[in-house]
Amino acid sequence: MSGKHWPNRATAETADDEQWPTAVPPGAEHPEDLLTDKETANVLGIRDATVRAYATTGYLAAGIERHGRTWWPRRVAEARRDAGDQHHATPGRKPGDPRNRAPRPRHDPRIAEIAELTTRAPLTTADVVQRYGVGERTAQRLLAAARTRAES
Repeated sequence: MSGKHWPNRATAETADDEQWPTAVPPGAEHPEDLLTDKETANVLGIRDATVRAYATTGYLAAGIERHGRTWWPRRVAEARRDAGDQHHATPGRKPGDPRNRAPRPRHDPRIAEIAELTTRAPLTTADVVQRYGVGERTAQRLLAAARTRAES
């Protein structure tokens, strides 16, 4: 609109420092402007994938869902940028991250039964496959767990 041409695709992909022009001219921004993940990433100085990860982990507001796409108000992005806590510079997962949950213990009743059966006579993987209708790898896993349980 100002007489400048959009960078061609090859130029935009090869030059990391060259950014696509924003939809709103500089100086005409409004706090309630809805930004895409890429526009929010430009405000924060990070990649768009990081914006989506921040929204997933709660570090950034979840955004507003409209027309099948997620949008973030400019004020939210600017508040995150101005917070100054440098979250993205610290490696590792943070407390509250849903990926930090410990795996749930799984109690398979077949393990106790197989452990008891092996005390009477040795079982093979084929025996466990036939008796429980499981795959060979599952049968091996069950036998290993039963052996560990018997040794404990």
